[in-house]
Amino acid sequence: MYYTIKGLVLNTRIQCEHDKLITVYSYEWGKVQAVVPSAKKIAAKLACATEPLTESEFIVFNSHPAIRIKITGASIIQNNTKIKMDFKRNLYALYAVEIIDKLVPFNLENMEKYDLIVRILEILSACKYPKRALTAFILRFLKLSGYAFSDYLKHNNSFVSKDIEKAVRKLSTCSGNDVDLLEKIEDEKVWNYVESYLTNYVHRPALSIFLKKIAM
Repeated sequence: MYYTIKGLVLNTRIQCEHDKLITVYSYEWGKVQAVVPSAKKIAAKLACATEPLTESEFIVFNSHPAIRIKITGASIIQNNTKIKMDFKRNLYALYAVEIIDKLVPFNLENMEKYDLIVRILEILSACKYPKRALTAFILRFLKLSGYAFSDYLKHNNSFVSKDIEKAVRKLSTCSGNDVDLLEKIEDEKVWNYVESYLTNYVHRPALSIFLKKIAM
């Protein structure tokens, strides 16, 4: 049967010689993997719509729930070009989607998570402090996944200083519009604590080393 779903491409890899295997976080089905036939060929019609950080509407074929879906058509909803053309913002965005891929299970939809994922890319494309925005996203995504850092701090008061705890609580609740307005936040210290907490649940993201280098 054919279905139409919308989703954000988290990552891609080559399957066989010309096909792509992509991981998509979709609005309707949550995280899924899909084969994109011939997407690695020169001038392939589905190439752009199935690149990482691209939100697209997909036409998919699935003959059985246990069989990996096949993408037969796609149209781009949001290409996130501003992020892709900026090296640092691109790294932050790729870090975010790596976290998403590590934290969410397959085939479990969550519309609130989907909206948050789309929103962080919108924010990263224009905000003044992209790393702060990424930190806020991780805190909110962890909470949606059942690993709220703010709850952990309630039972581990000596883990961080009061200033860091206050900053974490601010970032855990701020909206994208507020992230550039927050004052007196030691972004690198907060980031280090949040990433350290994050790695209690997932392996340290591969892009972590690059983020450390650009912070120097």
